[in-house]
Amino acid sequence: MSPRLKRLLIVAACLAPLAVLACRFNVRDVGFVDLGSQPYRLYLFVGDAMPTNERESLQSISTATFYDSNVKPQLLPLGQARQGEARAFVPDDFTGEVPSAVLVSPDQKATLRLPLAKPGASVLQTAWDALEPVLDSPRRNAILEQVFERYGVVLIVEGRDAAANRRARVMADAAVLATTEMLPGLEKEIQKPPVAAVISPGDFEGERAFLWSLGIREVSDAPQGVILYGRGRMIGPVLHGERLNTESITAILGTIGLNCECGLDRKWMQGAMVPLKWDRDRKQQVAKQLGFNPESPEIRIEMSQILAKGGPGQGVHRSKIIGDTLDELLTGYRTGSLAANKSSAPIGQAEELIAVTESKFSMMTWVAIAAAAILAIGGIILLTARRRGL
Repeated sequence: MSPRLKRLLIVAACLAPLAVLACRFNVRDVGFVDLGSQPYRLYLFVGDAMPTNERESLQSISTATFYDSNVKPQLLPLGQARQGEARAFVPDDFTGEVPSAVLVSPDQKATLRLPLAKPGASVLQTAWDALEPVLDSPRRNAILEQVFERYGVVLIVEGRDAAANRRARVMADAAVLATTEMLPGLEKEIQKPPVAAVISPGDFEGERAFLWSLGIREVSDAPQGVILYGRGRMIGPVLHGERLNTESITAILGTIGLNCECGLDRKWMQGAMVPLKWDRDRKQQVAKQLGFNPESPEIRIEMSQILAKGGPGQGVHRSKIIGDTLDELLTGYRTGSLAANKSSAPIGQAEELIAVTESKFSMMTWVAIAAAAILAIGGIILLTARRRGL
């Protein structure tokens, strides 16, 4: 082996352990990995006297509709439903004469009733139309495509107040612009910047299941805001009233690009998913985009271990800097703003947030510095050896 090759191997050996220590994921990456989230439950309640062949047909329709999704359907005759865990979700007015479907949130705290039947038509004819909007609706499809491909999406759900709607869109655009300007400084590159999207009151009925899954139950007077990222996940709470402002949107949006060891609470990085299909084509597209397979057991184990870490500079202690709740996040944001800049302009505040969340060197930063130093030393060694050989 030549002396030059030996030196290269030594440099590589020095860099290897540093690469292992570095966290190669950001919060957005974590949002694509399922670390044990609960599915939505769809209960199809039917009468005890419903013929077996009709039951089987309805079960087949629901199974086909929700195949490769995070919605798990189950058909239950009324007598059976009242004896099991589904009894809490049987509608009070359900008699069994007309089949009814109830969608239950993963935490089992919210339900959405889906009418399966229409007058003058068989339930087997109307079931498809009743169930498909849970996973398939025009605005949600377009929005989720952007969520999968981009840094994230700021979704403004408009209310009845047109002036308030315009102000909300301006605030969302300002937060998106501020976050886009930060992208070159991220530890891990995210190529496509965030965008803002809108659902108008006229679209509400067609997007009822989608908005229900986000915690938005009805059209209100004022607009509401939600930030989506990763595998169709919410990050942070629904923003409304005084909380729907550029500061809050930017604070939440800014966390998506942070290193996965930033100390952000796991419930933020694994926020609730909307009901969606996650089929083979989608998995392949996402894996290609991310550079790793989020379905891999090895990736899941690695991320779980990273998120389970705690100690000075990361985990529990750094969460006091990042903020586990919106109040904590905004408190840290304002504290950093006072030290960095007295400006009260929305975009200026957004830039200050980055100074706060990046005020502590992360492990990746130190690794990059050490790696650069080692490479420089290695280059000097090689250059010296080459000169001696002349």
